[in-house]
Amino acid sequence: MTSSRILAAALLLTVASAAPVRAQDAGTPPGQKQPSAEEQAAMEKYMKAAAPGPEHQKLAKLAGKWKAQVTAWMAPGAPPEKSDGSVEFKPILGGRYLTQEFKGNMGGQPFEGMGIMGYDNVLKERFATWTDSMSTGLLVMRGKCAADAKKCTTKGQGSDAMAGKLVSFTETTTMTDDDHFTFELRGPGPDGKQYKLLEIAYTRQ
Repeated sequence: MTSSRILAAALLLTVASAAPVRAQDAGTPPGQKQPSAEEQAAMEKYMKAAAPGPEHQKLAKLAGKWKAQVTAWMAPGAPPEKSDGSVEFKPILGGRYLTQEFKGNMGGQPFEGMGIMGYDNVLKERFATWTDSMSTGLLVMRGKCAADAKKCTTKGQGSDAMAGKLVSFTETTTMTDDDHFTFELRGPGPDGKQYKLLEIAYTRQ
């Protein structure tokens, strides 16, 4: 947690603990410092930034168990590899974030992955993280998408074993309806140009 967020959390706790006392007694209790106008304004700003909104409610609709039909391409022009998986989405921390747990197989090997999705009220953008059993790195994606958008594209970076460094990726999620959506991941090929690495068709169980 950054120092600014630590200070914000401390301020929120201080003001929140003082609020019930002030509600009972109009005066400031002995030893209790009443927050200044600047502190009160800061608290309101942080509370607004922390409040779940329409974007979070949209993500929360994914909560539940899903079937996943996976199509992967190991290289540009290579024949597709198909497999099935299961996914569960869960809202956490009061609906501010959504976790994803994926179980399936990849290249004939058991495969597990975990991610966190959310919407940053401060930066006004959606984000997602991903890590799995076939890597030790973290993929971080960000992008601006309206709450009611049927299609959302995010961009970011993750470590690549072949390149030995961070490389760029693009994700696109397309909602068909409340029970079906598709996910597409594009990343660099041998020539450095992005191609479709992965496509997943999700169906709610």
